[in-house]
Amino acid sequence: MREKFPGWYPKKPSEVAKLWDTAIFVPDANVLLHCLRHTTAVRDELLRLFEIIGDALWIPYQVGLEFQRNRLDVEFGALDAYDALLKDQEANVDKARDRLRQLRAHPTIDVQKELAALDMFLADFKGRIEMAREAHPSAKIDSVLEKLTQILARRIGDKWPTERLVALKKEGEDRYSKKVPPGYKDQKKDAGEYDKYGDLLIWKDMIAKAKADKRPVIFISDDAKEDWWWIHRGRKVGPRPELIEEFLGESGQDFHIYELSQFLRFAAERYPDIKPNVAKVEESLLADEEARRRQHDATAALERDARIRALEDERDHIVSALSGTPGGITAVPSDRATLRARLEELNRQIRSMSEEAGRASQAIDGEAESGQRLPQT
Repeated sequence: MREKFPGWYPKKPSEVAKLWDTAIFVPDANVLLHCLRHTTAVRDELLRLFEIIGDALWIPYQVGLEFQRNRLDVEFGALDAYDALLKDQEANVDKARDRLRQLRAHPTIDVQKELAALDMFLADFKGRIEMAREAHPSAKIDSVLEKLTQILARRIGDKWPTERLVALKKEGEDRYSKKVPPGYKDQKKDAGEYDKYGDLLIWKDMIAKAKADKRPVIFISDDAKEDWWWIHRGRKVGPRPELIEEFLGESGQDFHIYELSQFLRFAAERYPDIKPNVAKVEESLLADEEARRRQHDATAALERDARIRALEDERDHIVSALSGTPGGITAVPSDRATLRARLEELNRQIRSMSEEAGRASQAIDGEAESGQRLPQT
């Protein structure tokens, strides 16, 4: 069975250890960006690990391109955070002030005292943020970028010519339509002509590199989508079995994937030099992951609400047509059955999306109450 279905058997510790002896390590762009995003201790530790890996480190051209495209967003995002936080807190305090001033009288709340406390809080907060702004490590981040550039010198794959990209696009359209991993979760990306095929391009380059060097590949990525991971009942078991089998069939080599925090734990056992600071690095990575998840949930909620409103508008329009409301469009008899069927479908969709919104809200409330992360799904 194992020989016929190699991707469906999670690797044993001995197999993973053997893989590390010969593997090519490929960090994704989101991993490289951590070198610019986190505190000095985290940045230095990641760079130290890349240096230790040495000649076994390699990235496809697409990884480097995505890093370059996104690094300024990371750098300027950190700079913009100071003004954004000040603006948010000023708005919150202004709202609290207005509520307090609306109290004409209260048996226990000293309005003037609380207003003064708000002023003190805001002044203290502004002072801390300004101190953080003044200490922003722009020069240090520039030096980290330069060091990362030096580490990756001569360890980057070649850019694909246009004719190969055209062929990749055609293959990608076919694969994505059949949900063949990786990359199909990016099929709705609305950017450059080939951007939605970035993961597939990286995949093809890793296969070619493994075949040329006759070495297995370990991919390190914080991309949590199901087109990379075998996810069973909310738990990541390992790489998608289809990926392992395609990689083996095309290159004759093994393939494995880690999230960065998991990779660091294994690396710390193998390279004692980085072990003392791994816990600090992991803590920072988990905080970043939590922030990304919250941002994703907020965006998804806005998109879901907009979709529900659009469905409700369409439903109201159909109800008006069926009921012959004055000023509305009257449905002709031949259309009434079609409109009723559509109305039933709209009600089903609205109910389903509203229930989904309720579950999401309950999950957020439960997480806030417990103060713990929910299991990743």
